[in-house]
Parts: sequence; C-alpha cells; structure tokens
Amino acid sequence: MTTSRLAVAKVVAWILWAAPAWPQGPTLSASPAAVQFSYTLGGTVPKEQKVTVKQSSGAALTFSVTVSPGAHWLIATPASGKTGTAFSLYVNPSSLLAGDYTATVTIEATGSAGPVSVPVTLLVRTPPPTMVALPNALTFTWQTDQPVPASQSLAIATDGEPVSLTFAAAGGTWLSIDKTTGIAVAGSPVAVTVSLSPQGLNPGSYTGKITISSTNAANKKIDVAVTLTVQAGVAVLSSIWPSAAPIGSLDTTITLRGQHLFKDRSVVRAGTTVLTSTWLSTDAMLAVIPRNLLTAEGTLAITVTNPPQAASNPVNFTVTPPGPRVQAVVNAASFHAPSNGSHPVVSPGEIIAIFGSGMGPSSVLQATPVCNPAPCVFPTSLGTPPALVEFELTPTIWTPAPLVFVFANQINAVVPFAAAPGGTVALRVTYNALVSDPVTLAVEDAEPGLFTTDSSGRGQGAILNYNAAANSYSLNSGNNPALKGSTVVMFLTGGGALNPAAGDGAIIAAPPPLLAGSVSVSIAGDGATVTYAGAAPGSIAGLVQLNVTVPTTAKSGKDLPVVVTIAGRSSPATATIAVK
Repeated sequence: MTTSRLAVAKVVAWILWAAPAWPQGPTLSASPAAVQFSYTLGGTVPKEQKVTVKQSSGAALTFSVTVSPGAHWLIATPASGKTGTAFSLYVNPSSLLAGDYTATVTIEATGSAGPVSVPVTLLVRTPPPTMVALPNALTFTWQTDQPVPASQSLAIATDGEPVSLTFAAAGGTWLSIDKTTGIAVAGSPVAVTVSLSPQGLNPGSYTGKITISSTNAANKKIDVAVTLTVQAGVAVLSSIWPSAAPIGSLDTTITLRGQHLFKDRSVVRAGTTVLTSTWLSTDAMLAVIPRNLLTAEGTLAITVTNPPQAASNPVNFTVTPPGPRVQAVVNAASFHAPSNGSHPVVSPGEIIAIFGSGMGPSSVLQATPVCNPAPCVFPTSLGTPPALVEFELTPTIWTPAPLVFVFANQINAVVPFAAAPGGTVALRVTYNALVSDPVTLAVEDAEPGLFTTDSSGRGQGAILNYNAAANSYSLNSGNNPALKGSTVVMFLTGGGALNPAAGDGAIIAAPPPLLAGSVSVSIAGDGATVTYAGAAPGSIAGLVQLNVTVPTTAKSGKDLPVVVTIAGRSSPATATIAVK
C-alpha cells in the first residue's frame, strides 16, 4: 500500500513537471518609474505629477492605485482607471518638518502578471538664508586739518543657515576694509571694519560702496553705500620759492608749499591783494606777484585762505635792493638739496640749479657750446650784460663755471672738477655788474641725482630701454616697461670725478671717461648689475650715463624706486622705473 502511494506521487510530479505552463497575463509598467517632489518651507506647494499606466499586450485592463500606509502627505487620483491612461500625484507638505519623505504607490490590475510599484520622494527644505547688513549705509565727514575719521563697523548677519561671505570695497583708494571673506552664523554676525585714508582729497563729496556677496544666500549680493564729505581745513604754509626779488622786478611767479591747498578754493594774497594762482596739488601752488608790488624795498606777507576758514600763517616775500640774490643750490636732476648740517652739499662736475632773484634776464637764455678752437665747451658767461657763476676754489681766487642756461630766478651751471672733496667752496653770481653775497657749499666725492622725464626729480626716470635684438632704444614708461634681465640706460649728475679727467664744460668725445668712484644701483631694493658708468658721449662733462641690467628678481610695477649709490652717497628714492 505504501509502495503504491509512492508510485502515484512520482507519476503526479512527473506530469506537473512535463506539462506546459498555464498562460500568463500582460505585464504592467508605469511612466515615470519614480517620482520626486521638492518643497521649501513656506513656499508654494509643488505642482502635480502624472504617472501613465501601460501594459505589455492585450486589451486594456482596469487598474487600481493605492498609496503605502502612513503617507498622508501623498494623494493619488483617480484611484482607478484603464491601462493606457494616467493618474495624478499630489503632495500636501504644509505640516511637515524639513527632511526627506518616501512612499510607494502600488498599481494593480486583474488579469495582469502582477502589480507594479512607483517610489515617491518628497524633499522638504528650509528656505535659503537671507543676509542682512547693519547699518545699510555709512556716512563720514572729514575736515582736512583734523584727524582722519574713526573707522566704522558693518555687521553682516544671517536669518537662518550659515552663509559664506565675500567682501569688496570700491569707489577709490580712500576706502578700505579689514577682511575679504567670512562666515555668518545665526546669532554670530561677521563684523567688517571700514576705514578711510582721505589724505590728498580735495573738498567735496565722495561715494563708494562695500559689496557683500554669498553663493548660498537668498539675496546673493548687498551693496552698502559709503559717503565721505571732505571739508577744507585751515591752510598751512611751510615755504615760499623764491622768497625774494629785487626792486623793479617783473611779475614774479612764486611756489608755495604747505598743507590743505585746494583747487578752486584756496585764495592766495600778498597783504590784502589777491594774487593770480595755479593749483598744483594739496601741498603746492603757484602764484604771481605783480610788478606793481615790487617797486619798493620791504616785506610782503603771503597767505592762503580756504573760505570760510581763517587765513593761513603768513610767509614773507622780501623785495630787496637791486642785484642778484642766491637763495638755494640743488642738484639739477633730483632738485634735492642735501646738507651736511651746515652747508648745502655739491660734488665735482655736478650740474647744479641755483635759485634766487635778479640773477639774469627775465627770459631764459640757453647756452651754446663754443667749438672754436676744439674741443667744444660750454661758455662761462651768458648774455648782455653777462651773467656769471663763480666758485672760490682757493682764497680770493674766483673760477668761472660753465653755464647751461641763465634766467632771473634760476641758473644751471656745472661745479668745477677742481672742487676738492672734504672741504668747502664759496659760490657767487654776477649780473648787470652787481655781485651777490657768497654762499658756502660743502664738497663731497659724489652727490648723485637721477633725471626724470618731467624734469621734476620725481616720478618716471629719464631711462631708456635697450632692445638688443633690434639694437634700438625706447623711453621707459608705464606703457613701455623694461623686461627683467634686459639693459636700461639711466642718466644722472653728481657722479664726481672722472678717470681720465675731463675739462670743465667740455663736450665728451669717445672714448668717454669713467666714473672714478664705485657705483651700485638698486631697483625696488633689488641690486642691479652696472655694466657701464661714465660720461655720456656727446654731452657736457658732468652728465653721467649708467648702463644697468634689470635684475631677474625685480618686482613688476610701473613705479619702482631707483637708487644710485656712488662713493658711498645715494640718490634720493624719488625717481622710478617701470618693469615687467
């Protein structure tokens, strides 16, 4: 009996295995196969999304849609339909907290091979944070003779999540901030200090702004307006140039230096007479003393007034008896007036500028080299009546100096090479048969000063770039900088003795003599190689040429200071070179 049952079971199993499968129903599918919604708290409810139900074959079937239990935020409608049609999914996230929510929509149809599931995700996010800047504007007021206004602070806060911040100041170099980046956290704002450097500004109103930017804030950028009102202070005068003119002089232009001098505001007076003036900068002005104020010996009080402020301190301009008067002796390239503490300093062969009054004609008289007999030399007197500059190299013996040009208020001349370093010499000017009081000068081995393109001794040097490939020269400038490692040619005076010696005022012929003293050059502090240091061929003895290799380590810039040191004495760091 047991054996019989076992045999029957085996037969049944074989029949079930060998029999063909019963027909299957069509396969259901959904498009899209997954759905995602995004919602920002407090924002607009997301739009519906449609899901189309399809079947693989056969006549349309009736399907039903159910949502997984607990997903109260998800609505599927209609709840049933025919395959080949779509139903809609809606979400209502208004009561949900920030986070990620998931649910499953199940689609079933009688006669199909089985149900299909559609996963649904809802991303609920907090709104992006908003930056707030307090205050939203800054106002400064500054009077030029008062201390710079105290810095002010900005506080940049977030009303939600942390925000990454960048800061930038715009409007002028007078405006600056103490940081460029920061992160603001709720309850912990970022403080930005806003500072001013208004020195040199003319009276008026100036505007700038601080821009705060963030990539993750709702408001990507905030501009905080900064307003600066500059008011004129009381003018201060420190010097006048020239400070005297002889009786009977023509209209005389004076240079006033000081502080708080302003265009279209500062008024210059000689006593009560308003003078015609030209504004140059906040520390320099020109004014013209008319000839009718120069008819009698005496003193004129020169003042500058910035209405409504009081007048400046007076500086005196003296109307002197007829005859030349020497007021200052400076390097003709740098216009620097070095002193050893007692006397102005010059060097052998230095081209000097002598400033004063009554020293020559009212218009510039330029010297022309005399070439008969050779060699060509610059003259030691100019004009009729003649103007002369003489040096007392030995007691009671006056040696005339070569002249470059003469003018009532300025003479450019060359210190004789025989002036002995370590001692003193006297200088005097003769014009119209009248002789100035002598001026005592100290003599040093060298007193270098670089020539500049605007003949002021400041700013862009009179420097040539040398192009070795083309064997050509071009003027160095911010638009034509010298290349690192290239050769440049500089010109100066005050280099001291030459070897072999050259005659006073002589035009230099080839081969040119070299400087006797040791020479070094620095560009923005980097030492440069000097390949030639000597007289400039074809020029007056006293004009020095330096061929210099720009160091490869030099900085790039349009106004790098150049300093030349000869025999231990350095030029002022007021001449510049452009390098790239």
